Amino acid sequence: MLASSIMGRHLYSLLLLFCAPLLIAHVVCKYRRENQDPMVAQRLGFRVPLQMFGCIWIHACSLGESKVGVELARALIRKDPSLRILMTATTPAGLQVLAQSEFSSHVFPWDFRWTWSRWLSKLRPKALIIIETELWPNLLAACDSEGVPVILANGRLSDQSVRGYQRFGWLSKPMWSRVSRALMQFEGDAHNAHILGVPAHVISEVGSIKLDQPAPQVPRGQADRISAWKKAHVLVCLMSSHPHDEALFLSWARRNLGLRLLIVPRHPVRGSEINKAAIDEGLSACQSSLEIDDSAQVLIGDTFGDMGAYLSQSDVVVIGGSFSGKGGQNPIEPALLSKPLVAGPSMHNFQAISDGLEAAGGLIRADADEISEVIEEALLGANKLGNAARAWVIANRGSTELQAQWILATLAAD
Repeated sequence: MLASSIMGRHLYSLLLLFCAPLLIAHVVCKYRRENQDPMVAQRLGFRVPLQMFGCIWIHACSLGESKVGVELARALIRKDPSLRILMTATTPAGLQVLAQSEFSSHVFPWDFRWTWSRWLSKLRPKALIIIETELWPNLLAACDSEGVPVILANGRLSDQSVRGYQRFGWLSKPMWSRVSRALMQFEGDAHNAHILGVPAHVISEVGSIKLDQPAPQVPRGQADRISAWKKAHVLVCLMSSHPHDEALFLSWARRNLGLRLLIVPRHPVRGSEINKAAIDEGLSACQSSLEIDDSAQVLIGDTFGDMGAYLSQSDVVVIGGSFSGKGGQNPIEPALLSKPLVAGPSMHNFQAISDGLEAAGGLIRADADEISEVIEEALLGANKLGNAARAWVIANRGSTELQAQWILATLAAD
């Protein structure tokens, strides 16, 4: 078993090395298109963080995970001010969140074997805390070799993710078996962690830190601009959308000309692309990053940091990614603003949370052919739905402190 595990990881490392030119080309094209620095040298592991012997290293991938990581880091510092925290992220949005925090941060490199020997020898971390599911075979093996405990915090594992890992069980099972403590969000996540190879005695069910987040701030100036555009119309917001969601709702908007549609894309750089799609559908549209046309039926919310403003003016909020098979985006922010929620059939990224909101009467699920009826239902019961959504989130808070306690206890026992 050990020999096959080592051979599997050697094969993975070799494939990763061969794919390096493709990885470099991908990030250069992707991030330059978005006017972001691709940070190739950092991703290749050529730059190592400043020496932080004995730090707690917290890794998050993107925007949402980075916000969770920062809140967890703050909870740890409240409990033990002597701790030193290093935070890493992968995407520009995640790195921006870390840069705005009080903690040292660095780009997370690709999973090359040579990278981790340099990192671990320089950092000598007390523990590596990974937010949600950002596990990598060579990183986990290096931590195991150096005696660095790996803690999975705010762990989330959908059934779909499990099937993906199981397809490469020869590589993933040894990785999951090396987790020192798995703090999983809900019962299904805990069950799936055990299926993948995490020992049962290190798994705990602790809820989600995302439920502890504050209600989003509402930038007043942007909110007033949206309000002036909305006028007396009913406003449906498609938040954190993907292309298939947008196509579906642009078609719906064409059949409901008396309503207004606000599309807030998952990636704001797609604003002009969505604007063109709306015009091609025969709709009048504009972008919030440019001048807002008061007569436009469709507004594309393509500015950063204004989600609170967009949500605050919306009468119904539709969860993006849920109608495009992407697993859905985070419904907590609109729930905290007491907005009635509508989601499509695909919510596996937030399965337990969406199930809880639906059971509490704060979210309505729909198939693509039921959109008109469900939005009408959400409008008729808006106050009841919105209040139920917010109440469920508030009732399920407390995970941040609980996970911080588990982490410190794991460190003390190591």
